[in-house]
Amino acid sequence: MGIINMSDERTKARKVIETNNFDYLIMFVICMDAVALGLLTIGVENIDFMKTMFLLDRLCMAIFIVEMLLKMYAYGPKFFKSGWNIFDLIVVGISSMPLTSYLIILRAFRLFRLLRYINHFKQMKSIINIMLSILPNFVAMAVVLCVFVYVFGVMGVALFGEQVAAFGDLWSSIFSLLQAFTLDGWASTIARPVMRIYPHSWIFFFSFVMVSFLLVTSFGLSVITSMVKKEFKIQSKL
Repeated sequence: MGIINMSDERTKARKVIETNNFDYLIMFVICMDAVALGLLTIGVENIDFMKTMFLLDRLCMAIFIVEMLLKMYAYGPKFFKSGWNIFDLIVVGISSMPLTSYLIILRAFRLFRLLRYINHFKQMKSIINIMLSILPNFVAMAVVLCVFVYVFGVMGVALFGEQVAAFGDLWSSIFSLLQAFTLDGWASTIARPVMRIYPHSWIFFFSFVMVSFLLVTSFGLSVITSMVKKEFKIQSKL
């Protein structure tokens, strides 16, 4: 009789935690915790306000712990068969440790729990699906980019390393080229100082920027092409 009652109680608990309202409640608590964590980083001089935000963060933490205990009770051993449940348990467990009370970096990881609720929002789910679909193209471009930057980094050290500190060693050279790749003031802070010493160095920088542009353009075109092909296959099946 006791076993039957426990089974009934677990069934009731599952019905509660599997409803959309329960998910929306947890999402609201996560967002509220995000606001509290953000305000804690501002460094407001009002001590009472900071204490209130800290207590709000602790309240959210208590709700997360109750949520984990409720899910573990409702699902029993099946709780650990879900990757999301294990992720939630690890994040909540680490951020609830006394030693990490003031380590806001670890506590901020709780905000990643919002990712498990993307199925409730079609727009967010479509964005995540697009990101996952272009991941192979991105990895391929990243590999090509790493080789490309490494080769130009070695060339930069060999050509300008003796007199230009920005290309004095391999890591400095790569960092300078990455700045040029982002077009973040590269002409005034990197290219022009080098050109004052090596007038023909514009060929090196022009080649690097043009090839970088081709890489980014190729990546964008490959993503668009793959998405169009995928959409075309879906439409043809319909």
